[in-house]
Amino acid sequence: AFRPRAAPPILVFWLPRVLVFAAMEVTTKMRIGDPVWLRGAKKGGEPFELGQVTNVQQNGARVTVADASGAERAFDAANADVFPANPAGSTAPDHCGLIHLNEPSILENSRARYASDDIYTYTGKILIALNPFANLSSIYSEETMAKYKDKDVGARGAEPHVYAMGEAAYKHVKRNKTPAAIIMSGESGAGKTETTKHIMRYLAWRSESVSKKAEGKLDTLADAILGTNPLLEAFGNAKTVRNNNSSRFGKMMRLHFEPSGAVAGAYIKTYLLEKSRAVAITDPERNYHIFYQLCAAGPAEDKGSLLASLKPTDLNMLNQSKCIELKGKSDAKDYAETVQAMDTLGIPKKEQSELFRVLSALLLLGNIKFTDDANDKAVFDEQLGKGDFCKAAEELLACGALSKNLTSKVMKGKEKPDGRRSIYTIAYSAKQAGAVRDAVVKSIYTHLFDWIVEKVNTFIAGNESTPSLPYVGLLDIFGFENFAHNSFEQLCINFANEKLQQFFLTQVFKEEEVLHVKEGVPWKEVEYQDNTPCIELMEKPPNGIFRLLDSQCKAPKASEEALCEQVNETHKKGGFLAPTRLKRMRDGEGFIVRHYAGDVVYETSTVIGKATKVSEVSLLEKNNDTLQEDWLEQLAGSEVPLLKSLFSPGWEAALKAKKSASFSSVGKRFVNDLNSLLDELKASKAHFVRCIKPNSKQVKKEFEPAMVLDQLRCSGVVEAVRVMTEAYPTRIPYEVIHGRYAPLMGKEVLDATGDEPAAFCEAIAIACDVAPGDFALGLTKLFLKVGCGVFLEDLASMDTAVVVPLLVAKIAESKRKKGAEKVIGNAVYGWFLRKRYKEKRAAAALAQHRMRTLKARREYQKWSKERQERLKREAAERTKKEAEEKAMREAEAEARRKAEAEASANKKKADEKAVAAAVAKAKAEAEARVAAEMAEAEARVAAEMAENEARNAAKQKLDRKRSDSNVFGSQPMVEATLASPRGRAGSTTRRPSFFDAASNANLTEALTEAQKEKEAEKVAGGGIDGTMSLEKASSNHAVKKEEYFDVLIIRDVGKGTLGIAVDLWDGEVTVGAITTGGPADREGTLVQGDVIKGVDGCPCNTIEEVTGMVQKAPKDIRLSICRRPVSVVLESMIRMRMPSGEWEPFAFRLLSNRNIEFEKLSPPVYAGEIHARLAQSLKLVEERGGDKVLEIVTGHKHFQIKCETMLELETWQLRLQEVIMLQEKVANVAHGWLLKEEPAQSGSGTQFKHYWFVLFSNGILMYFADMQRAVLGQALGFIPVENCVEETRNASMHTISIKCSFKTWLLATKSKESMLQWAASLKVAAPSDASAKPAIDAVLAQGWCDLPRDTPEGEVWARHWFVLKSSALQIYPEEQKKAAAKGPLGEPSASLQSTAMKTATRAQGADFYKWGIVVETTDGTLLRMRATGQSEMRHLLSTLNVNCIPTEVAAPGALQRGSGSPAHHPRG
Repeated sequence: AFRPRAAPPILVFWLPRVLVFAAMEVTTKMRIGDPVWLRGAKKGGEPFELGQVTNVQQNGARVTVADASGAERAFDAANADVFPANPAGSTAPDHCGLIHLNEPSILENSRARYASDDIYTYTGKILIALNPFANLSSIYSEETMAKYKDKDVGARGAEPHVYAMGEAAYKHVKRNKTPAAIIMSGESGAGKTETTKHIMRYLAWRSESVSKKAEGKLDTLADAILGTNPLLEAFGNAKTVRNNNSSRFGKMMRLHFEPSGAVAGAYIKTYLLEKSRAVAITDPERNYHIFYQLCAAGPAEDKGSLLASLKPTDLNMLNQSKCIELKGKSDAKDYAETVQAMDTLGIPKKEQSELFRVLSALLLLGNIKFTDDANDKAVFDEQLGKGDFCKAAEELLACGALSKNLTSKVMKGKEKPDGRRSIYTIAYSAKQAGAVRDAVVKSIYTHLFDWIVEKVNTFIAGNESTPSLPYVGLLDIFGFENFAHNSFEQLCINFANEKLQQFFLTQVFKEEEVLHVKEGVPWKEVEYQDNTPCIELMEKPPNGIFRLLDSQCKAPKASEEALCEQVNETHKKGGFLAPTRLKRMRDGEGFIVRHYAGDVVYETSTVIGKATKVSEVSLLEKNNDTLQEDWLEQLAGSEVPLLKSLFSPGWEAALKAKKSASFSSVGKRFVNDLNSLLDELKASKAHFVRCIKPNSKQVKKEFEPAMVLDQLRCSGVVEAVRVMTEAYPTRIPYEVIHGRYAPLMGKEVLDATGDEPAAFCEAIAIACDVAPGDFALGLTKLFLKVGCGVFLEDLASMDTAVVVPLLVAKIAESKRKKGAEKVIGNAVYGWFLRKRYKEKRAAAALAQHRMRTLKARREYQKWSKERQERLKREAAERTKKEAEEKAMREAEAEARRKAEAEASANKKKADEKAVAAAVAKAKAEAEARVAAEMAEAEARVAAEMAENEARNAAKQKLDRKRSDSNVFGSQPMVEATLASPRGRAGSTTRRPSFFDAASNANLTEALTEAQKEKEAEKVAGGGIDGTMSLEKASSNHAVKKEEYFDVLIIRDVGKGTLGIAVDLWDGEVTVGAITTGGPADREGTLVQGDVIKGVDGCPCNTIEEVTGMVQKAPKDIRLSICRRPVSVVLESMIRMRMPSGEWEPFAFRLLSNRNIEFEKLSPPVYAGEIHARLAQSLKLVEERGGDKVLEIVTGHKHFQIKCETMLELETWQLRLQEVIMLQEKVANVAHGWLLKEEPAQSGSGTQFKHYWFVLFSNGILMYFADMQRAVLGQALGFIPVENCVEETRNASMHTISIKCSFKTWLLATKSKESMLQWAASLKVAAPSDASAKPAIDAVLAQGWCDLPRDTPEGEVWARHWFVLKSSALQIYPEEQKKAAAKGPLGEPSASLQSTAMKTATRAQGADFYKWGIVVETTDGTLLRMRATGQSEMRHLLSTLNVNCIPTEVAAPGALQRGSGSPAHHPRG
């Protein structure tokens, strides 16, 4: 990926001398005999080999090259495999000073300088340092330091040196009072640490040279830092494959300076210690030096008896590699230096002893091994002859028993409101226990390392103001790493190098721009390789590699394989993640990142372990830096003060935390620290030192080109050179060219050019036909494009006799050109002046024209303004005159109006007098007529009252003659009672007073009709042929004469309740329900449906009047009652759904007492009654076939019915909804006239008709023909409001669309305000089924029955009185019923709740012929009963099944004809 840089336009300056600079890319043309570099043919050998051009074809586009062996090969000149070579033996202290700048030229220049002990070379402002692996003390003396004082990098007389970088940083800090940084990078063994020491020495010398206060201070500080360096190396360095003393951490050392230049103090910050090395190493590497030093020379009292008896080869943390000792290195001697460094820091001997004691414990912990028992739980695997390592570690750490936390962990549940929480223990497996052991070792070692760094910083810190002073930062950071097996550490290190490479290229680009500007050479924006996508691949949220790693660590079942698969899947389409198939891997085994220095394969611990045969710590464990709270608590409670001080802060923080930390990301912390470091570097002046390791054997004078070239690429030097080549990469000082070539020229040339080296170089370039765009003259250097310095080689090889005349001629030509340039410049300048004069004259004329135009415009605006003001004055005068004339006309008109009004008033008074006389006359006549009518009405009422008193007397006489035994005394009487449509709802008996009291003829007629009906039933029951009879669907309720009578009710207390519920039915106050055991029920006369005409002789027409009179009346209250025969309101032949899913035909009748009577028309024939007052809701649902079904929901049952036509079904729904709303007593929310859209009478189109609409609080909207019909409850239709949308069609039509499940109404009004009011009311109203209607505990049936009783003689049937309510079946003994008479019955002897009833069936066997009934309860108990007759048995059985025993009904959405075992249904 490249970041494009926009090039500035070509600038052309017309001066006495015309110079044109244009950006051009020049390809060096090769000639026969030119030396070239070819890529090496052998893999692992020399990367480049020298050759010579033997033939040039196609105008230089194709060349033939002979290699060292004489073999010839043809190449394209533009091919990357052929590079121009510099003259043999030519070197340069700056790679940019080479004539040909490319990879082989840089490599060969580095080789030649390294061979002559010139280990430092510049590449622009970058210093390249090759490790000599030898002591070159001669180049680090104070005399050498003095050469670089007050000199810039690359100054004359100052060879490349690390002192030059130190001087540049020091001068920047002193002059600008801002930070400076020297960034040293390179692989392990490249000499970064030694370079840091030399820079510190130079800064010490430089500080003392400018400030007496600093004399010896920085030197002492450097000695202190270098003196403590063995301590940091002991704890942070280890042997790796490439270096015996590799720093396994990065560090940034800040040297703070006072304004005078004196040193103030220092501070060291470390980055990414390789913790996993403490528990896992690979052959032939070693663990950290301190462990070997401790084993070699550590005090026995600190190591303990067990560790003192062991060798390093016996310790698991050390014997994973065969390399125990280093050649030429003494661990015992290094131990002494480490102790001396701690003495230098002032660490007490006691703390030193505690430090070695803790380190010894870590070595013993590493030897603890685990195995799984039969339950897969970890147990200690004791090694014979090697002692108890766990016990020895416990003694050294002094923090209690370690075995418990090593093999199990304690989990705590969430804290409850009362402060309690559950605590439970989870046992580890052997693998998990080993991971916990390693985590503890790594955590303790990391804390020890941080403690050492803190001690060093305390020693070198300075005073309190030191951190705020400017500083020179010495960054010793790990170089790019690409091993055979790479893991988490390499991922972090290479990510850091990616970030630093991006910073490095940005700084190189800026340095190049500064250099060009400083030398006065044109600069253009160039492109350079941007590694931002690679950085984003690793850190950008939410799918960067580090983010995915953290997410995987938090997952319940985290694994490296899942992480690698997720990384490969997420970034497979990106350009910086290579496919794993390139390395013959699976996606779950690792991933390949394409870094700027090459592709790096990162593998899982499983793959690495199989390849190295050594246990490897997984990526997830390396990224998790969390220690269990149990371990924090145990280590913080150690009796070793050092160990306690290290873990006490963490334990205290864990106690304060609301939630225990289960994961702490190492990668996230490293990324944050790295970003902070880069912010710090961006705020400072950066200088770069690239340390190169010349050979892997670490011996002097040996140069491995392939290894060096790889490091040059990884360090970014090659890329920096490529950036430079975009401009003028070859920069040769004038003195070099003049000193080399001036003695070869003749006196004529020197006289022509003078003593100026710049003029000499320019003349030579022009004489050698170098294009003007291929070179540029700076203040001190000649800048050349790539390959354009070849003319200098040609000049050195040419004959002087030929060159001098040529140069003189070129110089003369150059002078003529300069003269011509002057003439042309003067001519052009004169043309420019003339052109500018003409432009000024034209501009003046244009300005005058515009001024005249502006003046004329202003004069016109002034005239126009005056004219407008004049017209306004004239209009005002005219308006004033018209107003005066209008006022006169209005005054005259007002006078006429007053006269006319006075005449009209006089006439009106006369008319009123005449009307008053006529009204008085009519009033007198009306009063006389009303008096006559009142007298007639009083006489008629008196006659009716006398008739009623006579009827009541006859009724009482008849009641006294009748005994209780005659209630079911004869079969005709019972059946007549059941057949009577005027009987009390829910009762099986009938009082004679319910009939016409004038004679017994009606009773005889009723008995005769009942006997006929019974005979019909017998015929039907004995021989039904299964055909449906429409005659059975017709009603037998004949309309009888209504009767009037008074009822005296004695209340329990004054102004107490009457025990009845009243409602408004057809505009009259009627008895809706009678409370069982209440005053009205004890009196026994009132039945549901009776009309209350008056209270205590006062007529009442509304519920409010009845309620008011009842409240005012005394304890004894007399009600005037009108009892009408029960009539059929609505009658249809419908189909009702049976429990089996079948639809059977029924005759349905809605009676005037608000009950529903049904009769089955197909065998088996039976009848029943639905108490409408017990109904809770109606639902219109749709079957799967599309048929509409009306569902009636009561307290115990769901009835589903459907009719032949939809109109008939809607009529039933409307009438039943009126009954339910009457029972619910819903409130009137809104009412008024609205237009309703209906089909037109013509049959086509629609029309709007006026209706009276009423909206109720339960969300039901009804419409009526007029207001009177609404009072009587005679609705034409209704809709449950589910959704409404208002719309304005035009100014006179505003509509409201109302929707429910099966219909949509479109209503309209001419007033928008009315429409909005209705819409608001409709939206506020709740749906009709929002709340369920509470069930009413009403009496459904009562009468005599027989129940069995066990006696010594056998089973005996005894007579009992039963009362069947909605909630329960109550049984009373015969004696209790007779003793109660008309009073309350008291507590029943037995009661069976309706919810406990399961089935009610006709008895079998002998009881079948005695009208037996069997009621089965939910617990399996059977209740046996015998009715007094067949009709009573049928009525009681149907009442039980319809109103008491619940039956499951399919949901409305699932209505279908089913099959299977049919449920029980009541039979006649």
